[in-house]
Amino acid sequence: MAYPISRALVQLGYDDITVAHPKTLAWIVRSKKKNDRVDSLKIARLHMVGMLPESHLLDRDRQMVRDLLVQRVKLGVEIGRLKNSVIGYLKREGVYDSLPKTGDNFSLRRRRAIRSIRFHDKRDLVLGTMMDRLHFLEKQCTPLEDSVRENARVSDDVKILMSITGVDYYLASLISSFIGDVERFPSDDHLASFFGIIPTSRDSADVKRRGRMSKDGPSIARWALSVMVDTVMRHNEPIREYYASVKKRTGSGKLAHVSTMRKLTRMTYHMLKTKQRWKWENPLLTERKMARLEMGGGDGS
Repeated sequence: MAYPISRALVQLGYDDITVAHPKTLAWIVRSKKKNDRVDSLKIARLHMVGMLPESHLLDRDRQMVRDLLVQRVKLGVEIGRLKNSVIGYLKREGVYDSLPKTGDNFSLRRRRAIRSIRFHDKRDLVLGTMMDRLHFLEKQCTPLEDSVRENARVSDDVKILMSITGVDYYLASLISSFIGDVERFPSDDHLASFFGIIPTSRDSADVKRRGRMSKDGPSIARWALSVMVDTVMRHNEPIREYYASVKKRTGSGKLAHVSTMRKLTRMTYHMLKTKQRWKWENPLLTERKMARLEMGGGDGS
């Protein structure tokens, strides 16, 4: 409800609007005496002394950019699940092994072979419906990808992130859309906290307790950062060695992965803050990615 109310207030002439972060308003949440008057007074006092935890609201343009990217992510998840369902169905009916052997389970050759399968009963309707739905979902991706590509062409932050080997315009756009203006984060620790990749903290006096990853931030942003770690490790030896060293020290692949996410968050923060490119950039590869972005081709990561 924050967005429609804040926009309505802007239209009425209010230009300084603060939206409180409800999850961090422990003073009100834990209070035994709760009513609108008491809560409003507490919020006013916190705001007066500059201690009111705020929620960051996107402007309309940034919100539309993020919505496009999130919708594309959700479409991709749905398409992946449907493809798995098709493969599972073909295996269950004992016809999967008869398909042509190709590197892509849904190459054009395989799609034609799946379409040509005939059971001569109602299974033909089931399989045909699944393939029609897959075609429909994939067709929806095209206008979304065109819009994302158009926005990426005019974003300096996206182009900076594209200098990272393994990161294409789509992944760079997704991460950039959640970071927004990097100046709103005082440090890379604050950015890591936003992504929810810092450990939970339960301190008491001199005793410090650290728990699992907080996961307080947007889940799609963490997913994008996790994908970024996986792709960068495939192309970058220093990052791969860092992951291996943490895994050897801790004995945990999960902890090593989270630590690498934290490292890339720190590097991403300083890249955007200083407007510098990836320290291990491959200029020729970056140039090819930029050219393909302008021409509307593949990622070339």
